[in-house]
Amino acid sequence: MRLTDHQLLHFLIRHEMRWEVAPEHWNTGIPLGNGHIGALIWGDGDPLKITLDKYDCWELREQVPDPEVFNYEHLRELVEAGEEEQCEWDLNRAWRLDDKPHPTRLPMPRVEIYLPMSGDFRAALSLYHASVLGRVGPGAGEEAVRASPEPARETDAFSAWIADSQNLLMLRLHGWDLFEVRDVDVRVGLDHLTDDAKQTLGDWGYEEPERGRDGDAEWLRLRFPGGGEYVVAWQVHEIHRREFLVAIAVLSHNDADDPRAEAVRLVREAADRQVELWEEHAAWWAEWWRACLLTIPDPLLENLFYAEMYKLGCCSRPGGLPITLQALWTADGVMPPWSGDYHLDMNVEESYWPVYASNHLEAGEPLYETFSACLPRWREDCRSFFGFDGIWSGCAIAPDGSHVHGYHGVEFWPGNAAWLAHHYWLHWLYSRDEEFLREQALPMMRGAMQTYMNLLEPDEDGTLHIPLGYSPEWGEGSIARYGPDPACDIALIRWLGESLLAAADRLGIDDPERDRWEETLELLADYPRGDGGLRVTANDALWESHRHHSHLMAIHPLGVLNVEQGDGERALIHASILQWIRQGTGHWTGWSFPWASLIASRTGLGNMAWDMLQRYRAFITPNTFHVNGDYRAFGHSHARYSPMTLEAGFCAAAAIMEMLLQSWGGVIRLFPTVPDCWGDAYFEDLRAEGAFLVGALLAGGKVRYARILSEAGEPCRLRNPWPQSEVTVRGPSGEETLSGLDLQWETTEGGEYLVFPAGRPPEDDELRPELPQPSDDQCNWFGVQQPPRF
Repeated sequence: MRLTDHQLLHFLIRHEMRWEVAPEHWNTGIPLGNGHIGALIWGDGDPLKITLDKYDCWELREQVPDPEVFNYEHLRELVEAGEEEQCEWDLNRAWRLDDKPHPTRLPMPRVEIYLPMSGDFRAALSLYHASVLGRVGPGAGEEAVRASPEPARETDAFSAWIADSQNLLMLRLHGWDLFEVRDVDVRVGLDHLTDDAKQTLGDWGYEEPERGRDGDAEWLRLRFPGGGEYVVAWQVHEIHRREFLVAIAVLSHNDADDPRAEAVRLVREAADRQVELWEEHAAWWAEWWRACLLTIPDPLLENLFYAEMYKLGCCSRPGGLPITLQALWTADGVMPPWSGDYHLDMNVEESYWPVYASNHLEAGEPLYETFSACLPRWREDCRSFFGFDGIWSGCAIAPDGSHVHGYHGVEFWPGNAAWLAHHYWLHWLYSRDEEFLREQALPMMRGAMQTYMNLLEPDEDGTLHIPLGYSPEWGEGSIARYGPDPACDIALIRWLGESLLAAADRLGIDDPERDRWEETLELLADYPRGDGGLRVTANDALWESHRHHSHLMAIHPLGVLNVEQGDGERALIHASILQWIRQGTGHWTGWSFPWASLIASRTGLGNMAWDMLQRYRAFITPNTFHVNGDYRAFGHSHARYSPMTLEAGFCAAAAIMEMLLQSWGGVIRLFPTVPDCWGDAYFEDLRAEGAFLVGALLAGGKVRYARILSEAGEPCRLRNPWPQSEVTVRGPSGEETLSGLDLQWETTEGGEYLVFPAGRPPEDDELRPELPQPSDDQCNWFGVQQPPRF
């Protein structure tokens, strides 16, 4: 069907976020971003607060470990000796002293705008336009989001958006007895930081920020002791009578040779350029929303999907940095939780799972560009830590690959880089870009496989084992939970070996490591198994609730263990799921649930996949921010804390698409795991492996048709939705009739194919279905509302 831009705008109005009361805390604020800078708008207008953020503002000085103790052999000695405290010191604490600088994102300034009138607060965030319109004052009523950067002029109102190509926040104010520029009281600074944050920065050599004025523009600059700086500049412009533009630029040393002068120039020219910048901004977001569409008979989950797609568009764009733990909305006023870094043992991976099926491959570019540049360092680190060739990233890192240092189990885990490499492979599978496969995916995958091959040791029968391994977050890093042959590592090695062989065949490469890949796959130990299915390691069954599903990685995301591999593997998967359920969710955190939904989908458990997403709502704030803990005590987890990280929401978006479309193993499956309560659903332009864009309609529980566009001209293989009848495939060269469990046909590059039961072609109204319109009480689930919506 492919909606027009006007239709998309009206469709997304039902999913805009609405604030009926003021967001009193930063993590319920209104999020804006352009892939480089972010802003959270919150407060009641007395003042109106804006927490700023910027991806590249890092403290990058590193505490370098002593290689005499920070190495794999010493780790093995300490584990064998049971030296828990010494291991924690030598492999972690000694290199993470709080009074010495270590890599972390820096807390950023807060903007406070004091309006001469407070009162009722109303605001709406347009997902389509990525702009907010709000009112503050007595009698402020609800206001529909307008397709314009201009606020309504008949009341005390504000609007805001962040320019697409400039690191510039545009905030317009109208009313409130504002008559002159000097009436707009704008304050920018770091006074909001806690005493602990100020103490930390002081201990690390940071001085108070510099302030200055250049004509009508004001600025604040913070210099980094290790080199670099950021600048925030702002200027108030009078636009019309009692209407003002507050332009705020956020730049760093990476943006200009003189970021202060450039920031001042941006805010000085903002008034004259606002129409141009708005049109550019609106065009970017219109293109973003054209990528895919879905509608499902679960209004809250549908709303959540579009909210997460909005946040993805804010947080990951070509030319920028990848999504960190909090992305562009780091906690206000404190040193960022967990340093606001890149955690490679799950968080980064979950954050990027939705880019493939949602047809936003470009959103993954920051991931590949940033971490491919780290390979030289990771090769050196591998030689230093393990004493052999390969790559070793550690877990908690900065964008240049420097180590933050967390607990030693996840830092040591070689699977960090291997799991990251899986995203490179997914990009190849979904894009069929051979240059990317050769130039970016292969180096990362070869390095990860080399590490594992050099780590493996044979037993007396020649079987290759991981002698000492760790499954992420199992036992919270205790050396008692180290063990041989973690299931996650065996799965990663199998995936790496099989995929490297497939890549070499595709590219026609006679790789010098090929024989070793084949030998490793032949001699590799089996997954650790027991009565409860997959074990965590050869030593440990899953004997308690555990938030990290690493022992099930073979099922998802790697797909090297699946329900189509025969009775034995199906029984293993079934036993593993039952043991997982038996241990319960008490020790899970919020991100565990959408990943569990994906695992359930891969095993054909649609109702379980849906239910895991229903439970996930317990772990998000009203504006969809994931806060890890069951902070409102729904009873899904013992965790009651609420630190915000964003990966889980992106993972939830991927899980929603997984119920509608799967293509693992090169087979397209339509509506494979929709729950029993979903009789009708529709999607268009979801991306499948093989570089196919797929659309399909489910009506009354039955698939009516599929529409498949082939970008790369690959053979198409579709799991037959109508196995009892012949099937017509109508394409550029005419029609052909197919039958069987899987339907396969040749495609042409750019060719589009309509697939339907023979003799029952879809009607015009099915090809252009009218999208369901939920009642008002089933729309606009997110934003701060009274009473809470969920």
